[in-house]
Amino acid sequence: MKNKIAFIFPGQGSQIVGMGQDLYKSTHIAKEFYTIADDYLNFSLSSISFNGPNETLQKTIYTQPAIYVNSCILSYLFKNKGIYPDAFCGHSLGELSALYSSGAITFEDGLKIVKARSKAMYLSGKKKPGTMVAFIGVDKNQIRKICDHKEVVVPANINSKDQIVISGSINGIEKAISTAQKMGVKRFFPLNVSGAFHSPLMIDAMDTLAETLKEIPFNDIKIPVYQNIDAKPELKGENLKYNFLNQLTNPVKWLNIIENISQNGINIFIEVGPGKVLQRLNRRINNNSVNFGISNINEINTFNYEY
Repeated sequence: MKNKIAFIFPGQGSQIVGMGQDLYKSTHIAKEFYTIADDYLNFSLSSISFNGPNETLQKTIYTQPAIYVNSCILSYLFKNKGIYPDAFCGHSLGELSALYSSGAITFEDGLKIVKARSKAMYLSGKKKPGTMVAFIGVDKNQIRKICDHKEVVVPANINSKDQIVISGSINGIEKAISTAQKMGVKRFFPLNVSGAFHSPLMIDAMDTLAETLKEIPFNDIKIPVYQNIDAKPELKGENLKYNFLNQLTNPVKWLNIIENISQNGINIFIEVGPGKVLQRLNRRINNNSVNFGISNINEINTFNYEY
């Protein structure tokens, strides 16, 4: 009996200068995708992805389309090997790549979405400044106490049983860190982000993105996408669109997504995109899971796991 697999797609933070360059040099489809992206975005995404500099690639308006395009190309090439998943999911931005790979949206419509999403999130962060911090070795009860302030401070990424990211206003995050330190929490680190993602401070970004999504059709699909907002499998196009929009102001339930996928008999996870962030998280969630990464042409060409 064939083992079941899931394609998982990384989000912001997994970018690295040079990503996609080998794909561009060795495949026609990568050249085509990057040409379409460069033309639509009105800047050279290919040059920024391949050459940086790093401080440019790290800016939200460049990071999000760079990861999206890279993941879409890798997904396309990987499926060309005849490898198809039994489930899709993506972490935050990665959910957009999952929607493309599942057939819910076209590559071009995904570009429209990622352009609008990245710009809206950047501007929302300017209008309502905020930030994020990751805590290691804390549970949900501790996080509730850490976030218990009058300022906006909320859980943003439930990444594993002992890694939770919070998001909120600058003052709110400072108070949360102080509370955590008084509780004896020692392992935490601020994230290099331009706003309080997955929090109520992103409401303006959600309203802006909603206008873009009105004009974009989302198809019904046959293989489910497990979505950030509720960690449940979804097949209906309108529900996929609604859930993707609303993740901007709600937490990413990654722990629950991986648990739910595993409970449905899928235990092999292939991270399609740059970095190994999700593979490491998955091993913390389920140490019996089998995790691979596909981030370059060599990993695609040499992939031969008997699943």
